[in-house]
Amino acid sequence: MRKKAILITGASGEIGQALINSLSQTSPLPILTLDLNPVPDELRSLCHYIAGDILDHNLLARLVTEYDFEIIFHLAALLSTRSEFSPELAHQVNVDGTLALLQVAAEQSQHRGKPVSFIFPSSIAAFGMPTLAIKDRDRQVKEWQWNNPTTMYGCNKLYCEQLGIYYSKHYQQLSETRPVMLDFRSLRFPGLISAFTVPSGGTTDYGPEMLHAAAQGKPYACFVREEARIPLMAMPDAVNALLGRARAPREQLTRQVYNVSAFSL
Repeated sequence: MRKKAILITGASGEIGQALINSLSQTSPLPILTLDLNPVPDELRSLCHYIAGDILDHNLLARLVTEYDFEIIFHLAALLSTRSEFSPELAHQVNVDGTLALLQVAAEQSQHRGKPVSFIFPSSIAAFGMPTLAIKDRDRQVKEWQWNNPTTMYGCNKLYCEQLGIYYSKHYQQLSETRPVMLDFRSLRFPGLISAFTVPSGGTTDYGPEMLHAAAQGKPYACFVREEARIPLMAMPDAVNALLGRARAPREQLTRQVYNVSAFSL
């Protein structure tokens, strides 16, 4: 008999570590983590770590035979800066990896007759504006506005949002019996700030780096223009937003992708 569990991919990253801490205090289900890098030693007792690649289809097939996933938090991704240097690899990790996991969630939803919750952190990189004047004019945008990403990471995230919507609304609609759909939910995050870790590989990293330097009494030379503004969010708020999104009654949600924000630096 397969064991019920919560799956977190990319669990060794900033969001993953904070999520493990929160879930271990509130969820009765065991937490299964999947990442190329091991989770920190202090988290080992809170979860079961599996070293692996999201692109390893044999590994995913093995996990499906052992576990029944109630919730999947899909955090694994190649971040924005690295994606610009390796767009093909970014597409493989960010898109092909997400597609493989959506397929797993869709098949498990049908097998058990109950939707698997698929929680996908997206990004404000899904937006793109052509000029600084338009950016200054449209300081607040709706989820469906300006979906014109200008980075590979943003393109990947926007497409994966659409894949999630497809799998939760339209997958196998031509079959004779209507399948049980997975429950896809996504939040578009700004840059995230953790008190415990410094990010790497993202275009918003200078914000957290500035704050960490200030906390240590160190100077920091910021490379952006003085008038630049960037939306950010503290990591505890981001985790609370993810968990709140996961727990919200499905019938009360008006869309599957939401913007979320906190303050601008």
